[in-house]
Amino acid sequence: MAGVQVRQNLSQKTTQRLALTPQLTQSLKVLAMNSQALELYVEQSLESNPLLETDPSLSSLQDDDAPAVPKKEEDWREQGDNRWETMYHNGSQFDGMPDQDQQWEDEQSLSDSLHEQINRQPMSDTERYVGHIIVDSLEDDGYFRASTQEIIDAAGIKGLKSNDVIQVLEVIVQELEPAGIGARDLTECLLIQISDDDASAMMVRQMLLHHADLLVDNDQALLEALGCRPEKLIAAQHLLRRLDPFPGHGLRGQANIYVRPEIIFRLVDQQIEVEVPQSGWRGLKMSAQWQGQKWSGKDREFMDAAGQEAKWLLHALGQRSDTLMKVGLCLAQKQRLFLEHGILGLKPLTLQDVAEEVGLHESTISRVTNSKYAQTPLGMIELRRFFSAGLPTRGGGAISVYRVQQRVRTLIDSEPSGRPISDQAISDRLQAEGVEIARRTVAKYREHLGLPPSSQRRRAAKARLSQSRR
Repeated sequence: MAGVQVRQNLSQKTTQRLALTPQLTQSLKVLAMNSQALELYVEQSLESNPLLETDPSLSSLQDDDAPAVPKKEEDWREQGDNRWETMYHNGSQFDGMPDQDQQWEDEQSLSDSLHEQINRQPMSDTERYVGHIIVDSLEDDGYFRASTQEIIDAAGIKGLKSNDVIQVLEVIVQELEPAGIGARDLTECLLIQISDDDASAMMVRQMLLHHADLLVDNDQALLEALGCRPEKLIAAQHLLRRLDPFPGHGLRGQANIYVRPEIIFRLVDQQIEVEVPQSGWRGLKMSAQWQGQKWSGKDREFMDAAGQEAKWLLHALGQRSDTLMKVGLCLAQKQRLFLEHGILGLKPLTLQDVAEEVGLHESTISRVTNSKYAQTPLGMIELRRFFSAGLPTRGGGAISVYRVQQRVRTLIDSEPSGRPISDQAISDRLQAEGVEIARRTVAKYREHLGLPPSSQRRRAAKARLSQSRR
């Protein structure tokens, strides 16, 4: 058997490798923390590092400039957590908002209130049972996003059909207080709340059903589409602003958690002002107590390491504030309509867009915005709510997915009775309006809105017609 010869060779090659220095590691760690976690980290650093101390005259600014605000878990799941009128608020501060503690206290019993209202009303046992299941299925903003099949499965009643569930939803649940509970989307939620038949109410219905894409920033186009005088439009807009887009806010009554804003956006004299609030660690500084002290041996090693860590921490804190300010200014510019008008003004924006604008890496923007909140004219919202996917338009721009979904909803709601329009027809209509969208994307958005396909809507229309003739 032939022997096996083993050879050893030495060679050199050049490769690129990213090595995180202790300073960079600490900087990234500080950047990713929210205010509460950061203050705890600073407190621990003060205890372990003798070269750090706080200036009481600076750290005392914490309570005045950055009060903690109670916040529920799961708030702003899809649409946000604030009132419609604040979406259109043009004041410089947040005046007129209800007392926060009282607001949470009142809303914690909303689920029980809905169940009690169902129990007080006359109806069959089956309707009452299904009504309770529907209330339990509502999401925290008060919307009904479950499928009828999920309700049927939960009820376990033989012979229960989708039409029965829809009947209970629309006739019983959607008649409960507060108005708007049980809506399947924003448009339906607002329409339920309009009970009057005066000119303003009728105009609001027309705006929501047929001109939702013009509500935010195109008053002149709205005037032309509605064929009305400016004062009539202003009255309708005032009515719209008084409606509540999230009537189930705090439905579950979860335990309060407390958040502090990392960025504050204020609307002052039609301008967006940006502030990174003061915090307890703003008074952090290098201690002068040990300056000039001579150390040797292990003591010198410890104090040198402590000095280096203290300098790195102070640098990381300053860098964090600068980065938050850059991102805040960029968001104020890119999403001005969102800050002024709410979700209908949200424009397509990605982390990469902001990264390119401020000259930072996309991962840095992700750390800045993850699990952090901003105080805005809309209330306290997560920074990630400023970002939205978009669809391209023929003019080279983009439109937010939310606004396209609302347009799909509007087209379906306004379709002729008994003659539903297909997903392809909706796609063709949107493309004619300049939105580049495929039929399958329309179908996905329609399903997300909880709307049945055209064939099912046609059968439902025939069934209603047949029933009305009997």
